[in-house]
Amino acid sequence: MWCRHLSVAARKVRNAGDGSRAHAHGGLMTTTGTTGIAARTTRTGTAFSLALAREFGRGGVYRFEELDFPATLTHEPTRRFLSETGLPEDGGVFTLDTELPLRTLTEYYAYAWDFGDGCLPQTLPAHSDRLIRLGSLFDGNSLLVHGTTGEVLHWNDWTSTLRPLNADVATLAFALWLLHRRTTPGAVAGIEPA
Repeated sequence: MWCRHLSVAARKVRNAGDGSRAHAHGGLMTTTGTTGIAARTTRTGTAFSLALAREFGRGGVYRFEELDFPATLTHEPTRRFLSETGLPEDGGVFTLDTELPLRTLTEYYAYAWDFGDGCLPQTLPAHSDRLIRLGSLFDGNSLLVHGTTGEVLHWNDWTSTLRPLNADVATLAFALWLLHRRTTPGAVAGIEPA
């Protein structure tokens, strides 16, 4: 991990079903309107927040506070989703950055440069100051969210390539939930593991 021994600014909501502020909204936010997966999660609203908590554990869903957002994250539906619903801290294939407030890709690599990490990309994508790093997939791969549009992107350090991945963070959360359900032992349609 890039950042060690630093205080955590983002907060986990330990009791997902306790009626806290994390469940005050009526549905998931989406940048693409209500079509496809986003429409399905919007209809279920708070039920999806509870499903995330049930799937990843009471402390496994990470929600950010306003102070954790960089100024470049101006897309309001993304801000609301990250603070009210959250993302899995460890989604199996995806690990959320939780050691510092969210940072732009430019800030992320400036920090890595300062601490002498040898895995820096040769070039950064255009507008890297508007791309916010959410976390990592596996060696040299990161998930980013565009601060203005809310689009989720895949970034590869080694090849310095940036590609669209998901329409928004709600779709990302749903995909992580679905993938985790499919790979959890004993998860059969309609039957929860003991």
